[in-house]
Amino acid sequence: MADIELTKLSAIPYFDLFNLQGRFISTLMFHGDGKWRMWVPAGDQLIEINAQPAEMFYFSVEPELPTDLYLHFLDFIAQRASFPDLQKPILGLRDDVFNLSASLAKISHLHIARDAIGTGISRMVVTEIEYLFSLCRSIFDLLQEIASVLWETIFLHDATILKKPLKDTFSAMVLFKGKESTQEELSERFGLPPSLAAYYKRNSAFFLTLRDFRDNIVHRGSQVQTIFSSDAGFLIQHSLKPFSNMEIWRDDEKQQNDLVPLFPALGIVIHKTLSACEDFSATIERVIQFPPPIAPSMRFFMRGYFNELFSATLCDATNRLTNDLNGTVQKVR
Repeated sequence: MADIELTKLSAIPYFDLFNLQGRFISTLMFHGDGKWRMWVPAGDQLIEINAQPAEMFYFSVEPELPTDLYLHFLDFIAQRASFPDLQKPILGLRDDVFNLSASLAKISHLHIARDAIGTGISRMVVTEIEYLFSLCRSIFDLLQEIASVLWETIFLHDATILKKPLKDTFSAMVLFKGKESTQEELSERFGLPPSLAAYYKRNSAFFLTLRDFRDNIVHRGSQVQTIFSSDAGFLIQHSLKPFSNMEIWRDDEKQQNDLVPLFPALGIVIHKTLSACEDFSATIERVIQFPPPIAPSMRFFMRGYFNELFSATLCDATNRLTNDLNGTVQKVR
């Protein structure tokens, strides 16, 4: 957003400008009192226009549509941690979440159009899976970039703890001399409080699985397994990596030759990636004291072209990880 004087921002009734403290404002789109309100910069002025979002983030007390997504880490960053030095990774993080929804939509569209596409559709799906895993890896690294900048701004009350700079990538944080760090090693290497070291340890196993899959494809010439097609959707072999560690399919979904639906597996990968982001924001909020919310009476929602499918996929993943139809709790490494 262009630089606007605080006195002119006061025309927008939703901001706590007194506590802005140099943070940038993530959106000028609001939904309140049953209507959309949006302001746009015009030179050094703000003009209210009549508009509603197609793909955009907005502030509101509640979602305007049931499929508009609320994610705590996006709300937390927009409301309390939108410092100027973080603008680039924050915008990249948001863009990657939109791209995840688009990637799922493309795979769904490929299945719908499979007869028109004909041979070669498996290759098209494979390339989209590679891209989706790369997006999830990117989200971890953007989140780590945000964490390392925030870490530099704080002072520890315990003078016996030697605070050291965090690494710029998630892999450099959780790996030490080629091995996965323990929680104690993380605390010792970086001076992390126990809760923050525990966050890295909780999410390291999944991240390393994600990293190994992505690196094997991009750097070592490995191939994604063959994708099969059925009337119900695309299928994969459960026994092949990176999906062999997943036990998330219901009995009536399993088919002959160890084939299982692809889409639930992708939903789990996305769900666990976003859950790591939620874990980060909940943890860092307890460790660091942040300024008050920029729009204190509202929350930050995501409206996207493909939110309906995205929301349904995340909901399905949640159900599979907790209360599946077979009556057991499912596990994913």
